[in-house]
Amino acid sequence: MKVLIDGHNAMSALDIRGRTHEERRHALLSRVAGMARDAVVYFDASKAPEGLFEREALFGVLAIYCRDRSADEYILDAVRDDPQPGRLLVVSNDREVTGKAKQNGAQAKRIEEFFEPVRKERRPPPSSPPPPSLRGFRNDYKPSDFGLPDEVDLEDPDID
Repeated sequence: MKVLIDGHNAMSALDIRGRTHEERRHALLSRVAGMARDAVVYFDASKAPEGLFEREALFGVLAIYCRDRSADEYILDAVRDDPQPGRLLVVSNDREVTGKAKQNGAQAKRIEEFFEPVRKERRPPPSSPPPPSLRGFRNDYKPSDFGLPDEVDLEDPDID
């Protein structure tokens, strides 16, 4: 599935911080790279300084800087132009964009919904009990409990 993301909308919704706008963009692109193999992030760039590329790939994610029209328009054009819009997922909190994307056959998710699995993995509640499968689990085992030496010489030629 190809993922189309409203970049500035995502940076705001996820409260991505950085000293510069470029750091914030890079942080978002890095996060997206961990979520999707085939993703395009659209950034509104009408006020961007000269010299900014129209498009570039960072962390394996394509970033498109929309100078002449809004990122929303670029996203919707991509949906309309795709011969198989059902394989597209539009990620935005803009109801108009997600509504029109769905009308044109794409799938849509809110930003928090798309990024939620990452949030849960990165920030487990500190006071939550361990899952049932780990209750009573000992974590004080030593290598000798498994018949292994306490130290391993990695230079030893007999180690496979």
